[in-house]
Amino acid sequence: MAVALVTGAARPRGIGRAVALRLAADGHDVACVDIAGNRPDPAAPAVPGGPDLDAVVAEIRGLGRRALAVSADISDEDQVEAAVERASTDLGPISLVANVAGGTSLGFGIAPLVEVAAAEFRRVVEVNLVGTWLVSRACARRMLAAGIAGRICNTSSQASKVGFVHMGAYSAAKAGVNLLTQVLAKELGPHGIAVNAVCPGTVDTEPTRQIEEHFVGGPDAVRAYIEREIPLQRVQTAEEIAAAVSWLLSPDAAGLTGEAVNVSAGQTMV
Repeated sequence: MAVALVTGAARPRGIGRAVALRLAADGHDVACVDIAGNRPDPAAPAVPGGPDLDAVVAEIRGLGRRALAVSADISDEDQVEAAVERASTDLGPISLVANVAGGTSLGFGIAPLVEVAAAEFRRVVEVNLVGTWLVSRACARRMLAAGIAGRICNTSSQASKVGFVHMGAYSAAKAGVNLLTQVLAKELGPHGIAVNAVCPGTVDTEPTRQIEEHFVGGPDAVRAYIEREIPLQRVQTAEEIAAAVSWLLSPDAAGLTGEAVNVSAGQTMV
């Protein structure tokens, strides 16, 4: 089996954590990367702590796979390089990459575009777009040097395709992730490296619940409204997104590259 690197792996009930556990269940060793409490901006929303990162590593080891906890801010080039180097040294050459770290929340891009502070807008783009590029670049460089035909899966969003009100910074950043995915796929494809993206819909995570609490009517009313608009009539689980990422990183998806695959229960179909 392979060595996988997963960013955003620490948050309880998060997509990154579910992806890390799914890849371990698939038989891979996993380097779990997360900012783990090291917030560059004290005013920013809470981030997972070190114990959360240690907990997912312990769970992976309980599945009989090797795992490594690495604390890093993916928007920082030096930290990304150090994280990828440590993962490669401790676990071996990385051939599977799941870029999951990112998102949006209150205080982190949720507001009308005319009201979002410039620094906040930039931070959303740095984490969601620049961070995805930095991690992909660091891992791809090592794959190229070692002649590894690897696979990269970037986490985008349905917001990358339709643009959500009050989520302009996030929508723009994730649209950038889709195009980044396409260009990487074209540049790395001749070397046997496939790059795809997954576009989740509304996923039942803590950040989603916090956003729902922000709107008039309360979280239960907002959730009921959202579910009425989804063809499958329910929000998704992090494990469902992880299953799609697992497939995109597997030999079964050998014929795909440059795709931004919707996994939204039908909420978005473009």
